[in-house]
Amino acid sequence: MSAGLWNWPQFTAVIVKILLISWYFPPSNTIAAVRLGKLAKHLLDKGHGLRVLTAKNLPYPATLKCEVDESLIDRTAWKDIASLPDWAVSLARLLGAARSAEEKEKAAESRQEPANEVPPAGSNPARKGRLRSIRRKLSKLYELLFSFPDFRVGWVPDARHRGLQVIRHWRPDILFASGPPFTTLLVGYLLSRASGVPLVVEFRDRWWDDPYWSPPRWRQLCDRWLESRIVRQAAGVTTVSEPWAVTYRKRYGKSVAVIPNGFDTEDFEGTIGQGWPDPEVLRIAYTGGIYPGFRDPSPLFRAIGGSAELKRRVQVHFYGSDPQLLSGLAREHGVQDSVIIHDRINHAEALRVQQESDILLLMQWDNPREQGNVPGKLAEYFGARRPILVLGLADGVPATEVKTRSAGAASTNPDAIAEWLTECLATKRQEGKLPPLTDQAVAGLSRAEQAAKLERFLMQVLQASGGAARGPG
Repeated sequence: MSAGLWNWPQFTAVIVKILLISWYFPPSNTIAAVRLGKLAKHLLDKGHGLRVLTAKNLPYPATLKCEVDESLIDRTAWKDIASLPDWAVSLARLLGAARSAEEKEKAAESRQEPANEVPPAGSNPARKGRLRSIRRKLSKLYELLFSFPDFRVGWVPDARHRGLQVIRHWRPDILFASGPPFTTLLVGYLLSRASGVPLVVEFRDRWWDDPYWSPPRWRQLCDRWLESRIVRQAAGVTTVSEPWAVTYRKRYGKSVAVIPNGFDTEDFEGTIGQGWPDPEVLRIAYTGGIYPGFRDPSPLFRAIGGSAELKRRVQVHFYGSDPQLLSGLAREHGVQDSVIIHDRINHAEALRVQQESDILLLMQWDNPREQGNVPGKLAEYFGARRPILVLGLADGVPATEVKTRSAGAASTNPDAIAEWLTECLATKRQEGKLPPLTDQAVAGLSRAEQAAKLERFLMQVLQASGGAARGPG
């Protein structure tokens, strides 16, 4: 790409029509919907034409504020292929497994059956175990064969149909498809192929090379083939970190832009988080799920469990994590009195909790394959202006950002974590609170700044592909 394409002033008066394609979008209360909703809002604020193609009736709490006029959003139907089809249900019934294992577990819990209950006369536990195993294998095979590229593939027919209608009646200059789910990128590919409109694809996470996804080799090859086919059709790629951008540039020879997550100052109502008011309590908060063996709080629990003072003074609040899993980990490390588990909360409540906490917890897998993985909540932690504790890879992007910006600590060493927490507790006792992060620590991380990066990249891709741009009016 020529140097002239990076000359921002030539684009200041250009208006671009963008069709944004995303499975996640407000009001669905997910961090991905926050990102896409905010990008759409800021692109509209800059005067660009925008339409959104998304799915309706998503299986998530509809509690996220939508800041885009509903008339600009096309919400289309989708088929849930995750549920077994009629033929599979019939086969399961023939095998004597009409109810799913999950239903049986719930029924057992409601009866409070003891684990050592003697089976009734005539029952055959071994046979039932074999039938459950067969059903699980059938379900897994069905998943691998038909959830391609993922469970949201049932959205493709209606999304493609409605997308072509939008393109015919409101010809966009460029398509922007964000995944996962990677069905979204497939929709963008099909629309671009049918219409000739340039496509930019976004990888908020990895696809076939995702270390959290370990399918059989044949399925991984299918995923790799489809990713390659889609990206080679695309005019450009965006992703959330530089390590991933390097990978995609080498893999496909495409122009790749890094558009990390950001925070919106308006969401915090102009306030700066001051932490928990009790000077004798150090309150740590985590909003989201945990993944034992990948992302888990064990180093923090060991740090707290090894100090009588920290066990008395530190509270770790989890919102939306698996209660059974957390309770087990807490008991294992002897910190059950320090761990408080809450139900899942909506986005606005999560932001309030973050501001009212002394320290915000972020967890990563301590593995080199995790280097470029940046959880969406990291930017909002910065927006809350509270110190951040990163558990995970020492040279990962989150740990590097926190250390470079003097925004907290990053370690997996329980002794080092305990030492830092002790220093934080002493500071809070002396000053009444932990100081909020400085303006310098959060510079460049706002949603508006990230949307501006996306805006520039879309314009560069459009110009490089020979697309038309239009001035105001």
